Order: sequence, then structure tokens, then C-alpha cells
Amino acid sequence: MRKALFNLHLYLALVVGIFVLIIGLTGSIIAFEPELDRFLNPSLFRVQPQGQMLSTTALFNAARSAYAGQRIGTIQMPQSAEDSARFSVKGPKQVFLNPYTGAVIGERDPRTWLSKVHSIHLRLMTAPTPNNKTGANIVAVVTGVLIFLVLSGVYLWWPLKRVQVKWGASARRVHFDVHNAVGIYSAVFLLLLGITGMTIHFDDTLEEYLHHVAGTHKIGKAAPSVPQKGVSPVTPDQAVAAALAALPGTQVLAVSLPANPKASYVISLHYPEDLTPGGRTWANVDAFSGKVVNQQDSRTVAMGTRTIIWNRRIHTGDLFGWPTKLLMSLSCVMLIVQAITGYFLWWKRLRARQRVTELAPEANLA
Repeated sequence: MRKALFNLHLYLALVVGIFVLIIGLTGSIIAFEPELDRFLNPSLFRVQPQGQMLSTTALFNAARSAYAGQRIGTIQMPQSAEDSARFSVKGPKQVFLNPYTGAVIGERDPRTWLSKVHSIHLRLMTAPTPNNKTGANIVAVVTGVLIFLVLSGVYLWWPLKRVQVKWGASARRVHFDVHNAVGIYSAVFLLLLGITGMTIHFDDTLEEYLHHVAGTHKIGKAAPSVPQKGVSPVTPDQAVAAALAALPGTQVLAVSLPANPKASYVISLHYPEDLTPGGRTWANVDAFSGKVVNQQDSRTVAMGTRTIIWNRRIHTGDLFGWPTKLLMSLSCVMLIVQAITGYFLWWKRLRARQRVTELAPEANLA
């Protein structure tokens, strides 16, 4: 049983090893994706505070003035006094706006190297279309194999319980010790990454099932507005005020204008504990009445959706901010270490077998 499990552990690891390396490397980077982007592009993300920020309506007007003829659908709002505002236009271009003056401070192609790293991690950079999920499915399969490798690795480790590295020994022994020690110390975190990652792949199905069992439903963002004759649409400022009044204690992350005359505003918000960049709280505001007609509150939303929210928080490390991000990033680095030491041990084992095969004829002649 043990020998069969060892062989299965070995050969599955050889098959998925390169993908484990890719997932580990990209995961260790994107754990700090927003922070890295800001650090590497301070001229785009940071501004000098100078009095009062422009209102949401004024920001949209400034964006329209700078890009006349372009549709400005959504503006990402500043989260601190030193943050810029952001929006996208055709090109594609991501544009950065000074929230105090309305001046454009820079633009770039949104397909940055960090966004590409993110795409590789999620779906091996394949196109995200409903009919093409090959990359995402491969990542899911590799994640499932990874869960098995962690569990089987703990089983294989148990008899020796090797938790220290004998650094002065041979290269093979050092790699063997590192593979065992790193594997057991990171096992719980790798299992968390694997299980939460697999859950994310199937979270739409899981969320639907959880709502079905509980008799609840997923809240959609497509609540319509009711056009009223002779009534002018409310301004973005009024829509934001309505959303904040309905969800006190939140901060605005983004404001999306109605996509058509019958659509509503979408105001994305977050509570202090919502550390995910996209937030999990939002409100639809009727474009004519100015009333909130639909909302999702991450604190009170049904358990089906809340389970998905918490699962993503755990996987991305957004649970408690940078400490848990660092923990998940280091866990991804441990994946890389496991893959490298595992390949080295396999190569040394293969070389040893080849030497035995080469010496066999000489031994027979002797």
C-alpha cells in the first residue's frame, strides 16, 4: 500500500509539477497584486492632496471633458487622500485622474504584466469565454492533484517524521530533508489554498446549491430603473448619497453609470473589514427616483453568498490584510520549493537506476 501510494505520489507530481511551479510562482505574486501595482507605478496611483476632492459628478464631468465622445461607464474612486481616481476608455486605455483638479495624470494599457500573471494563475492565460474553459479546467485538475499530493505526502512523511534539514549532508539528503520539512510545515496552508482554489473554480455552482438548500437566492445587480416622464435622472452624487444612507459605515469603491435608460446605478462599496479590492457590498440606485432598489450587504447577505465571500477572502489572503496575504504568498513559495526538490529527488533516483543498469553487464562478466 505504502509503495503504491509513493509511486502514485511521485508520478502524479511529475505530471503536474510544471503547472504547480506556475501556480505557485503566479500565486506568490498576485497575493500582493494591488500593492505591487501601486509601488511600481507611483506616478499613476499617487497624488498630492490639495484641499477638497471633487465630487463624484465632477469627476465624471472631468473624465468626459478629457475624453470627449468616449463613454465613461465606471470610475474607481480614491480610497485615501493620496489616491488617484481611475476609469477605462476604448483603446483599451486605463486612465488616471487627479481627484482634486480633474486633470489626467496618466494612462496605460490595462493589460499590464501583473494582469497577465493573474490570468496565468486563473486560466493559464487562455481567453475567458463561456465556451473556452480549458485553461481554468487544467488549473482545477492540477489543484485537485495538489490536494492529493499534500495528503499523501503527510501519510508518507509520518513514519520518519523528518522536520529538520541536515545542511552538511549530500545534496540528495538536503533536498530530501527540505522536501519533507517544508511539506509538513506548509501542509495545512497548502490544503487551504487547494481547497479554497477548487471551491473558487466551482463557486457559481456551489453558491447556487447552498441557496437552494437554504431556500434563499443570489442577489443580482441587474435591477432596472423606472423611467418617469418629465423627471431628470439623478446625478452620480445623489446616487452615491442614497447608497451610503442605505449602507451606513461603508466607503465607495466604484460608481457605475446606468448602461441604458432603463438601467440603474451600481455603487460598489466596502466595510472596513472588506479588504478585497473589489468589495462585496453594493447597491442599485434607480436613476429617476434616486432610491436604492436592490442591495447586497456583505454583513447580512445569505449564507450561500457569504460562504463564497469568505472562501475568496481566505484564498487571496484578504482575510486580515497583509499578514494573511504574506502567509498565502509564502505558502505559494513553498509550492515552488516542493516542486523543485521533488524533481531533484526524482532525477537523482533516475540517475541511480541508470548507473545500476550500466554496471550490471560488468558485474556479470566479473
